[in-house]
Amino acid sequence: MSASVLVTGITGNVGEFVAEHLLRRGASVRGAVTKAEKAREKWGSRVELVRFDFLEPATFDRALDGVSGLFLLRPPTIADPKPMMPFIQRAKERGVRHIVFLSLLGIERNPLPPHYRIEKYVKNSGVPYTFLRPSFFMQNLNTAHCADIRERSDIFIPAGKAPVSFVDTRDIGEAAAAVLCDPERYAHHGYTLTGGAALTFDEAAAIFTSVLGRPITYSNPSAGAFRREMMCRGMPREFVNVMVALYFTTKLGLAKRVTPELEALLGRKPTTFEQYVRDYADCWR
Repeated sequence: MSASVLVTGITGNVGEFVAEHLLRRGASVRGAVTKAEKAREKWGSRVELVRFDFLEPATFDRALDGVSGLFLLRPPTIADPKPMMPFIQRAKERGVRHIVFLSLLGIERNPLPPHYRIEKYVKNSGVPYTFLRPSFFMQNLNTAHCADIRERSDIFIPAGKAPVSFVDTRDIGEAAAAVLCDPERYAHHGYTLTGGAALTFDEAAAIFTSVLGRPITYSNPSAGAFRREMMCRGMPREFVNVMVALYFTTKLGLAKRVTPELEALLGRKPTTFEQYVRDYADCWR
């Protein structure tokens, strides 16, 4: 089915795979970006790129012009979701017929992260919606935590000993594209997206060790030590606070749930953690 979709976060861990799979399905894709240079190098003429910023309402109409579907992603730098609300309202006014929001595993029972309020606002907007609630991204380990693994051979994350149902963002992107191209089937539903198994970070480190051929440890720092280190590295305070909160819920065991929902959306088994490490091995070498 052909569709016209606006993808926010198209240069990120999930958005690029959403766009790729939408294109494979024959959809017309518009990418919302703050700076077009990097995105233009990747997408060329395959994706229409428009300047967009949640904090600049003047950018809303051009981004929303003529689109029927919206892939909505909260930028990591926005801890308070209030700036996103006017955009959601404008999407409704401009005729968007389906919003797919990238939310968070277990958010329906956890009002602390900003995703909870965004879900509530989207639902109350009256626009048909689908909430994708993924577990811990595998790709966090080759982006936000890449340097620790590559340069220090350590997974520096304050997540305790609880199992985590790691999920590959390539799978999330494929699932999101399927949902966006068939809104009547998937509207007004929330899906909890996980990998096929839950692993502790110690078990994840063992897989890294096996694939990379050198010892990789999991140091399991305290939340305070993690926060101090991230701040010293120059990460924005609000972003660090969100990371600490999410890893705290992981430590409590809230990310261990494994569901069949991603497999049902994909029509195949989710990507395994070992396959992910093999595919991205060059990132840590």
